[in-house]
Amino acid sequence: MDLNRIPLFAALTRKMDWLGDRQRVLAQNVANADTPGYRANELKPLSFRALMGGPIATNAAKLRPTAPMHLAGTTGQGEFRTEKAKDPYEITPSGNGVVLEQQIAKMADNQMQFAASTGLYKKHINMLRLALGRRGM
Repeated sequence: MDLNRIPLFAALTRKMDWLGDRQRVLAQNVANADTPGYRANELKPLSFRALMGGPIATNAAKLRPTAPMHLAGTTGQGEFRTEKAKDPYEITPSGNGVVLEQQIAKMADNQMQFAASTGLYKKHINMLRLALGRRGM
């Protein structure tokens, strides 16, 4: 049974993918906290339409199979668009716009959202198991 065919699981998976990419972007910001001229990046917020599987404006090229037996392929990691963080409230004399406290707070928020998403995922898996007559975890 492919759980991604169930809209709730597809939406939760998409949200966790977005949160994973956001964690990568935030980690890059922290890693470049001392780089002169570096400005913090942020992922474009995930819209409800994107969460429900609607069209997403990405820079990724679409892969097209050249033979009927070829697999369609995936876009891989980083399918969400990054943008420069708006109005950094603190810029160092070297031009760096990364505020470590702000990035750490965003990482904590990201962790809480990921924990909530995985918790929902587990609860719904257990609900499906119960509906099928199997014992949950």
